[in-house]
Amino acid sequence: MPFYDSRRHHRRSIRLPGYDYTQPGAYFVTVCTQNRECLFGDVVDGEMVLAARGIKSSPADALRNLPVVSIGRPEVWTLAEVYPPEKMPHPLRAKLEEADFHLVRLGCSFRPHRDDNQVEWARFLVRLLPDHAGRQPLAFDLHPLMVTQEVRRNVRVSLSPSLKFTEIEGSVGGIEFGFEYSELQPIISAAGVGEAEPSWDYEEAKGVKVQGGKWMHLLMKVPRGMTPVRATLDLAADVCVRKVRLPVVVIRNRQQAKDRLTVRLV
Repeated sequence: MPFYDSRRHHRRSIRLPGYDYTQPGAYFVTVCTQNRECLFGDVVDGEMVLAARGIKSSPADALRNLPVVSIGRPEVWTLAEVYPPEKMPHPLRAKLEEADFHLVRLGCSFRPHRDDNQVEWARFLVRLLPDHAGRQPLAFDLHPLMVTQEVRRNVRVSLSPSLKFTEIEGSVGGIEFGFEYSELQPIISAAGVGEAEPSWDYEEAKGVKVQGGKWMHLLMKVPRGMTPVRATLDLAADVCVRKVRLPVVVIRNRQQAKDRLTVRLV
């Protein structure tokens, strides 16, 4: 065991005398590695590229190992397109006198590349934007709204006379309009009904990972005659790479990183 040498062991403390460092605040922390080896990553084009779990890799390898998280192009239909006027229930016709309604199909995908890389949580967020006159479209209803238990397959959904999404049996006849999910996996929770910022959260469940394509449907209530109707789409995710959690936000390229993905829905 090395003994104390006053000529070598004379490092002075740089702490402020009398200051309580247990209280909240901003502090500089210096971490040194053995032999000053660069284990935490590299600086590439002026940006820090972190290594996963202290395992250094090239920026190209780091990006290649991350799961692919992407946003699909929305599809939009007017209520008259999904319900022919001659077959539309009378309560729906009355609703159309109040406002315009549009059915919006949204999609995103999660594609893990390796077993040790996975998406633990993700949020798909839609911001419906007002026009120059301040008129604001709203989310009248959302689907799926909540999936918390078993994996459900071949789920068919229609609109009730009150313009709410309702799940129906495949054998029921007389349904003029409907769409189908091949599979709904827990855990899914939606929020924002009656608001301008609807969202869907996806979380891991026991035995079910966040992966594959995800469909979401939004019934949008728009002030009559409002056009165009625009929205921004955001997708954030917690990605776990070799047991290290990394927050990820979908962007298109460096020039557009500061701009949100804006789409025209109507």
